[in-house]
Amino acid sequence: MSEAGVLSAESLRRIDREVAKYPADQKQSAVMAALAIAQQEKGWLSVPTMDFVAQYLEMPPIAVYEVASFYTMYNLKPVG
Repeated sequence: MSEAGVLSAESLRRIDREVAKYPADQKQSAVMAALAIAQQEKGWLSVPTMDFVAQYLEMPPIAVYEVASFYTMYNLKPVG
């Protein structure tokens, strides 16, 4: 999946700033912030967006889905 089609360069820079707060081997610790940034850009978290976040943070997609579905602050369908 290419970076260009999923999240903007600005969102990726913001995620990178969050990732930089953690040791290099713990990129996954930024998953909540990355999901919030993605949702802010997209309006909600689609499966392709969550898959991209998982790939970007080098973690299993199911782990991202678990975080997104556990916390009520994430929208897993469009909000009207």
